[in-house]
Amino acid sequence: MAYAQQELKQRIEQAVGHANAYQRSIIASYSWEIEAQDVNSLTYGTKERYYFTTPDRSMRAIGFGIAKQLKASGHDRFLRIQSKWSNLNRDHVGDDLFAFCGFSFSELKNPDYRWSSFGEASMTVPKFLFLERDGRTTVTLFAIVDPQSNAEKTLNQLASDYAELHQPKTSRFVTRIRMTRDGNEAFEASFHQATQLLKTSLKKIVLAREVVYEMDQAVDLAGLVRELEQSQPGSYVFFFQPTVDEAFLGATPERLVLKEGNQIKTAAVAGSAPRHEVEQTDDALGLALLEDKKNRVEHSIVVDSITSTLHDLSTRIEKPDQPMLLKNRHIQHLYTPITATLSPEVTLMQIIEKLHPTPALGGEPKLEAVQAIREIETFERGWYGSPVGWMDGQENGEFIVAIRSGLFTERSAILYAGCGLVDGSQLTSELEETETKLSPMLQALSHLCTLEKDDVYVD
Repeated sequence: MAYAQQELKQRIEQAVGHANAYQRSIIASYSWEIEAQDVNSLTYGTKERYYFTTPDRSMRAIGFGIAKQLKASGHDRFLRIQSKWSNLNRDHVGDDLFAFCGFSFSELKNPDYRWSSFGEASMTVPKFLFLERDGRTTVTLFAIVDPQSNAEKTLNQLASDYAELHQPKTSRFVTRIRMTRDGNEAFEASFHQATQLLKTSLKKIVLAREVVYEMDQAVDLAGLVRELEQSQPGSYVFFFQPTVDEAFLGATPERLVLKEGNQIKTAAVAGSAPRHEVEQTDDALGLALLEDKKNRVEHSIVVDSITSTLHDLSTRIEKPDQPMLLKNRHIQHLYTPITATLSPEVTLMQIIEKLHPTPALGGEPKLEAVQAIREIETFERGWYGSPVGWMDGQENGEFIVAIRSGLFTERSAILYAGCGLVDGSQLTSELEETETKLSPMLQALSHLCTLEKDDVYVD
């Protein structure tokens, strides 16, 4: 950082000038190019850590610390956090802003229990951002500067924090993890309630299963993210740790939206089948999925919903007529890519609000399905199945659907898996589907510790 100190000091002094002139806090930033970083860089930090990478690993964002965190709650949380972001962008001096972003699936039923450090809407500008994109890696430092701030003192604190970030860390991590709640009976009860609704008011509903594990010590979260990245090629990998007490991470195949200028990319991912190690059998499973009536109906509901939503936001929409297969390590999906050109003045937050949740994670009709999920499911989804990603100061960004994921505390791991129900869905096959979707996280955990299954609590 030494060679960047003079330039950074000038940037901070510029921000102090703005803060004094406008009598409000200003966020300052400065970037410079460095050597490429990888997932192992997560071991630098032990407190607030953030990570996001694309399936082809061409884009990678790693954040440490919190320079500024915006939060909002309530039914209008997307609109409110958009307003806060616009104000922060106004009060910014330096290189482009960047925030790690996430939302709850719906309004939290018990915000003081699990997910308390995440909230219903959150945008976090890290103190230190390592960003790899287009073959170039930069580090950006962000700092809040108040009126009458001392630029030299602010610079010294940043230098100290940056040096501490690169100090070796030693920790003891989990050796045993034991399942204490399998979630089967709760899922079965929800399934029977949902099937009654599918005969009357709903075309589709997506139910989730919550599986709870106890750990003897804290899990090596950086190691778990590394295992997911290595074992799940073709999936986004994300990791959000806003406090030392809670972390949410996973590997998902599903993009909600990518926005670059006025162009967006999204996709319908719904309908699934397991993979098989024998190529001929795997191909047969994929062909059967493409021809399966239940899965095709489920998939078409998602495609129709997304295109209908984008119709009011876009001047052009393009998609293929038939789905294709999206193959991940443990599971394959029906997949339809969708692109669109946005109408003028449409923001990324507006798109996210309109798309979330797609019928792939909520159901159809959307509002009725989300309300049914809140009433039927006995646990808090939190950020599971929700939009998680990043946004910059130019309103560009990418958000994924946070599935194949888990919430981790010091002594527990709560894993989530879901499946879409339509009329005619069978309990046994849906439970089997959740087992398949739990596999990536369980496999990654098995490389770090011993999984035990005795003394399972039945709901």
